[in-house]
Amino acid sequence: MHAELEAEREHYDDDHSALSTSSSFSSTSSSCSVPFSFSPALTAGPPWRHVEPNGDQDHYSSVAGFGVTGLTFTELDWTTVEHRFDRLASTRNVPEPVIKWSDFGYCVGKPECQEMNVKLSAQKRHRLPGERIQRSPEISNEILKALRGRRECKVDITKKELHRYWLRMTDPSINYRIQLFFDMIDRNMDGRITEVDIKQTILMSATANKLSVTHEEAEEHAGLVMEALDTHHHNQRLSFSVQHQNGLYQEPISRAEIMFRSYWRRGWIILFWLMICVALFAWKFIQYSHRTAFQVMGYCLSTAKGAAETLKFNMAIILLPVCRNSITWLRKNRRISSVIPFNDNINFHKLIAGGIVVGVILHGGTHLACDFPRISGSDSSIFRQTIAASFGYHQPSYIQILATTEVATGIAMVVLMSIAFSLATKWPRRQSPSLPRSVRQVTGYNTFWYSHHLFIFVYALLIVHSMFLFLTSNVTEKTTWIYIAIPVLLYAGERIFRAVRSRFYEIEVLKVSFYPGKVLSLKLNKPKGFNHKGGMYTFLQCPQISPFEWHPFSLTSGPADDHLSVHIRALGDWSYQLYSLFQKAVLTGAKELPKIYIDGPYGAASQDYIKYDIVVLIGLGIGATPFISILKDIANGLQNTQLDQVCSSQKGPLKAYLYWVTREQSSFDWFRDIMKEISKPNLKQSVIEIHNFLTSIYQEGNVRSALISIIQALYYRKTGIDIVSRTPVRTHFARPNWLNVFSKLAQKHRGARIGVFYCGPSGLARELARLCTKFSTKTNTRFVFHKENY
Repeated sequence: MHAELEAEREHYDDDHSALSTSSSFSSTSSSCSVPFSFSPALTAGPPWRHVEPNGDQDHYSSVAGFGVTGLTFTELDWTTVEHRFDRLASTRNVPEPVIKWSDFGYCVGKPECQEMNVKLSAQKRHRLPGERIQRSPEISNEILKALRGRRECKVDITKKELHRYWLRMTDPSINYRIQLFFDMIDRNMDGRITEVDIKQTILMSATANKLSVTHEEAEEHAGLVMEALDTHHHNQRLSFSVQHQNGLYQEPISRAEIMFRSYWRRGWIILFWLMICVALFAWKFIQYSHRTAFQVMGYCLSTAKGAAETLKFNMAIILLPVCRNSITWLRKNRRISSVIPFNDNINFHKLIAGGIVVGVILHGGTHLACDFPRISGSDSSIFRQTIAASFGYHQPSYIQILATTEVATGIAMVVLMSIAFSLATKWPRRQSPSLPRSVRQVTGYNTFWYSHHLFIFVYALLIVHSMFLFLTSNVTEKTTWIYIAIPVLLYAGERIFRAVRSRFYEIEVLKVSFYPGKVLSLKLNKPKGFNHKGGMYTFLQCPQISPFEWHPFSLTSGPADDHLSVHIRALGDWSYQLYSLFQKAVLTGAKELPKIYIDGPYGAASQDYIKYDIVVLIGLGIGATPFISILKDIANGLQNTQLDQVCSSQKGPLKAYLYWVTREQSSFDWFRDIMKEISKPNLKQSVIEIHNFLTSIYQEGNVRSALISIIQALYYRKTGIDIVSRTPVRTHFARPNWLNVFSKLAQKHRGARIGVFYCGPSGLARELARLCTKFSTKTNTRFVFHKENY
């Protein structure tokens, strides 16, 4: 029965598209505590003015004013409806049981009143004056007509049809149920509701609810409804056309569709990569299955050679995701960036590394555990007839095989890659406290950085290894160099270009600032030819610390600024040494500050903010840095607009939200001047909305923070300055309730496509991604999640 219900539900979803093209409306009812809104388009007059619920406005301005909050068409479950159908069903002269159309109201309604019962919220509806009157089946008939699209309804109903109708009436989405209600009012199903339609529905409702309403009273109530919908009091027909084309209305979509929209770029890249790996493996596997050496080593040989071919491919393409200049250049092309997820370049780099690990295990493992023992232990006659020529007609022992150039270089590569891969994992790279103290002392970012450059030796050994292959004397089969030539040259060229460019940039430190929490702010001159966009980052090098180490930092200066700025928090060895160097230079009054080199700019996920009309920027602690340049860019565009100058070179967001969460009050000092700077051009247009959250203070409403809240409010009203952050931005207490944040965004920007950008710990990233999926599924607002990856 469950499978049948699911099949019916799917059939209903397909059929419902015809129903949902008729009428539209505005609702403050909620599904999963999320308000829905549908804006009617008037045939004349200005656009519908949305009024938030629960305010001091006229309650007629929302559908709650019409009394459709909590709208239900039947309270019966399908088992009860099916039982009633079976009691009335007839099989005379028909192939399957049917009921008369006039019995529809009995099957889905209460047994003592054979009509459809549409419940109106007692708190929101107008109670019509009157007295007890006779019951009427008219409402159930009108519902049946709406369900059937106003085609001939006086035909028999099968159980399958009745089940489909019941699914529509009990759909969990308030949108569908209210849509059906308005289709019932729209008698001729032309997408327009007239005052006559509303009057007739009022009379029907009065009859069904045992109330007495005269025609004059019904006409007066209908006029009030029309007046509420038409702000200019035009007594005319209203067009309730659904705004699909301009994005004002979209039906909530399934989780599967949301996941597809979010991950299809990653999906096709990974699928394409896997297909190539499988194809290469199968090609070599089949090829070596038909060679004479197969008689000695069997499928072990085919497996090792198939894995070797995938290793050649993966060792080549693993360099491409870290060719940052090429990626930054390619992502400028909208067509290419729309199908290739450049923001996941590091994740793809890690995925390929995983593929290499699998390939090494298959290739090296089968050689060591299967192929070599079979070579040394095979029957001498079979050995001479098959592979003796490859070994100089001498059957080697296992130890002799391990001493060959091929095996020695292979083992050396495995050792070097094991070191680099192990130190690149999260725990050693971040010196996790869970590691033993002795291990932590030799790990960290520096160790990761230097160990990763072992790949230079790995690629050199790979070339040597490929030139001395067992069982392969044909030069055309030694194809490793063909795989890796272009990627290695591209990567080497990028590294040379980066080294030359970084020395070409003449960088001067203009200003040094120190903030609480060991945060260093550097203001640098902007070198000629350095053009960046909001959200980009650059690499910094300090030769006094290391001539080889480059570390990425988000730019906090706007694209239009005549300087560059970065904010660096001392969290690791290199950043702590940099902080100490500049602190010492400033305190001692040194004539020259430490030398700094920069390399960039490079693209990041945050720069995609330009693709959205609504953006939500979420930063934890120092994680707010990528978004400062974005806000400055938006603010600069506002300032240019106010001065009647040319706006920013690119179209910017219509609304930007920044949610900055920090644990210490002193953190607000980091960007205090910038916050004030951003607030000035934003006063009139209110495009930028900033929310600061200080988690060290008890939640608002707690008795321990009540007095602070009172003082904060009074001081802000008097001076326009927040006493906590000392900026025009009000500070909220405790952590944000992200569920409420997303709920309000979904309510305020109904039907919009919102870009959510996050920089911070991965724990909250998972929660935000889940909320984006949830609200995109349950509401008509689409949230697209982006996370910074360096």
